[in-house]
Amino acid sequence: MKRTLLSIAVAATSCVAVADYDSLDYTGKPATKHTIVANNALDKTLPWHDTAAFERSERGLIAAFGDHSAAELRNSRGYLEVDDVRRDRPDTVNPSLWRQGAMNYASGGLYEVTDGVYQIRGADLSNMTIYRSDNGYIIHDPLITREAATAAWDFAKKHLPPINGNHTITGVIYSHTHPDHYGGVRGLFEDGQLPEGVEIYAPKDFMEELLSEGLLAGNAMGRRAQYQYGNTLPDSAYGVVDNALGMGTTKGEITLIPPTVIIEDREETVVIDGLEMLFINMPGAEAPTEMINYVPAYNALNTAELTYDGQHNIYTFRGAQTRDSLAWTKYLSEIKHRFADNIDNIHAAHSAPVWNNPETEVNEIADYLTMQRDNYGFIHNQTLRLANQGVKINDIGRAVEAIVPESQQQNWASRGYHGSYSHNARGVINLYLGYHDMNPTNINPLTNVDRSCLYVQTAGADTMYKQAQHHFNQGAYQEASTLLNDIVNCEPTNIEARELLADSWEQQGYQSETMAWRNSYLQGASELRTNHIPEALKAVSPDIMSQMTTAGFLDFMAVSIDASKVPADMAFNFNIVHPEVSEVYYVEFSNANLAPLKVETAVSEADLTLSIARNDLIAVITGQASLEQLIDSQKAKVDGDTSILSQLKSVSVEFKQDFEIVPIMN
Repeated sequence: MKRTLLSIAVAATSCVAVADYDSLDYTGKPATKHTIVANNALDKTLPWHDTAAFERSERGLIAAFGDHSAAELRNSRGYLEVDDVRRDRPDTVNPSLWRQGAMNYASGGLYEVTDGVYQIRGADLSNMTIYRSDNGYIIHDPLITREAATAAWDFAKKHLPPINGNHTITGVIYSHTHPDHYGGVRGLFEDGQLPEGVEIYAPKDFMEELLSEGLLAGNAMGRRAQYQYGNTLPDSAYGVVDNALGMGTTKGEITLIPPTVIIEDREETVVIDGLEMLFINMPGAEAPTEMINYVPAYNALNTAELTYDGQHNIYTFRGAQTRDSLAWTKYLSEIKHRFADNIDNIHAAHSAPVWNNPETEVNEIADYLTMQRDNYGFIHNQTLRLANQGVKINDIGRAVEAIVPESQQQNWASRGYHGSYSHNARGVINLYLGYHDMNPTNINPLTNVDRSCLYVQTAGADTMYKQAQHHFNQGAYQEASTLLNDIVNCEPTNIEARELLADSWEQQGYQSETMAWRNSYLQGASELRTNHIPEALKAVSPDIMSQMTTAGFLDFMAVSIDASKVPADMAFNFNIVHPEVSEVYYVEFSNANLAPLKVETAVSEADLTLSIARNDLIAVITGQASLEQLIDSQKAKVDGDTSILSQLKSVSVEFKQDFEIVPIMN
């Protein structure tokens, strides 16, 4: 279920260079001397003396995967030694990112956070937290896939004591709307169904935000996620070595059982099978909706994904609403001042817990929260200071990087593994000021291809290539790729430029500390060399689609209209009626636009009225039934001009995740 550093190290010595445009078995080229020098130079600046994260990752081990006890694990491999991690790093991996991967690797099994609180770590990208209640166990964030959750819970049951003779699940908690925090839920139960009497708790607006974030732009997000997460790259020193939040993501079925209890108020105290929990909603920071929970009986606080051992994304490459870093800092301040002095530990959806040590005067939880808070606060405040002094969006990243304080540089949990200072700063500017830098040339820019061809036609492809080769030979890979990118955009079949652009991206990937940067560079290089777009993983599973509201479906239908296909005189209106729940939606189509609205009663003069149960409409959406079949079986009724349905179909597109990000040769 997880990669090992050994397998990565073996891959590092066995991969060979390829540039075969008919082969999909891309593995990568060696690091150049410039990359080796750059990575070695960075190595000397890192705080290797700080091994606290490794110690926290190994603390409380009950059983390692493979059914090893803590003692057996120590005897079989010994705990990870930082000196070994540092020495074994391949030349093709940034030393800081390699260390992050080693730290994530250090967790792999069932751990006791404190008596009554346990975690499965290393089974998936996220942690599964388990709370003991009066008659069983409460599961918090059940991983990404059904398969991972089943395996993790089965493993936990082998090593946790039964309560009243059984390992009964007495409740489930979703901390927020990202798939690694709910997607495995059906794997917790033998038949995949929520048992009677078991509740699922989630923050306010959970279903609305879940469907909103991943639906309307979900197809593009899925393709972009290939670059951010590198989920079609090899697991090797030439590909994916870490996913910042954890070692990697499992493959399987993403599921969803809708929550049965929503925490509506800012704070609510809930008793789940005798265990009291204080839930606090903290929306708009790491996720559009998210909640933390304090468990008084165990004096433990779950911070969800508001904390982790690294700098998180404020802007995420896959695409999502930019996070509010100011709100994030305020939440962390609140957590610190309310809880840090009085709790035993904070545990979270990623990384190992942080404990206070009563034998010392150092409040480790307060120090950890302070640094996390100040990391996001620094990015927010310095970005806006610089923006107010005229620094533009594409310059802000380097300006912020140049002034990062030494205290943050020397703190592992502030370094840019998931989100970098550079792209997070650009995200802050975009949130406040938008994408435009006010340079009039950029008001209505040329298309990417037209701009590239302008440069190529002006300077000449040969001249640009020679300059790019010169920069590459000097180790100036970004300068080289800037020139080569224009050549390849304008001349996709220019093999020389494609190969050198792939080489320059690859070396930048090898030097990148941020996993999304590394993966994006290497994914781009792979697609240039193989001339192949791999199939993307789809986060919007049938289980999630089945929870789509009719309003959401109509909004998605509106996005699917291809205006270039719409005849000038195409206009109509229609009702969709769900008689079993007394819901009515009225839709107008005009000017190549679909405009839906939920109404009290059907519009009598509409061109068409479709009466259909909501569940039957979902069956049509998910492909389990056809509208024609439902009409024939009288489960759906149509009154009016039925040609409207075929007209809509004729001007709609089916989204596919095979669109180009880098040019593909036809």
